[in-house]
Amino acid sequence: MTAIEKALGITLPGAYRDFLSQASMQEDLPATDLVLLYGTGILLQRNADYEVQRYLPSWISIGDNSGGAAICLHCEPGDPAVYLTGYGALDTGSMEVIGHDFNAWVAGGFSLDVLREAPDVVAFRSSETYKLRKAFMALHQALRTLESARAGGLDLKSYMLQKRILQQQLKDFETQHAGKKYRL
Repeated sequence: MTAIEKALGITLPGAYRDFLSQASMQEDLPATDLVLLYGTGILLQRNADYEVQRYLPSWISIGDNSGGAAICLHCEPGDPAVYLTGYGALDTGSMEVIGHDFNAWVAGGFSLDVLREAPDVVAFRSSETYKLRKAFMALHQALRTLESARAGGLDLKSYMLQKRILQQQLKDFETQHAGKKYRL
């Protein structure tokens, strides 16, 4: 453990250090069908390959979700949570909490369920862009629903009236929000 800490320039969180010691994890541990915890034999290499300490100083990637996301721990005292973030997005704004602390996460079966969304996602959901996209998509969904209702037997007169109203709402929306980013 000391060699890992020295090589990465961090102090392993106590709960994780204890887990590695008790499990004698030289080899990788497939904890679930998706969660792979790195054994001590590959831990340094994985953190070096993905340059974890370059982008997240004082953090360690302890495994992955078999889909390109790192399972990380913060190596500073006072933050016992287990985080998930894409290896292509190694920044704290992109991290989702998947466990409030390491021991509880292990006892809970290594769940990948998100307990708290990433700060960047939370910020985006409160942005004007997100709200505009959501409204734009709702108008398009209403048109698709209307088309399905017509195929299901909605009379032509009702269909045409509702379609004209929705198309006008869409046109008004696009005019009102011209130049703003809301299209995907």
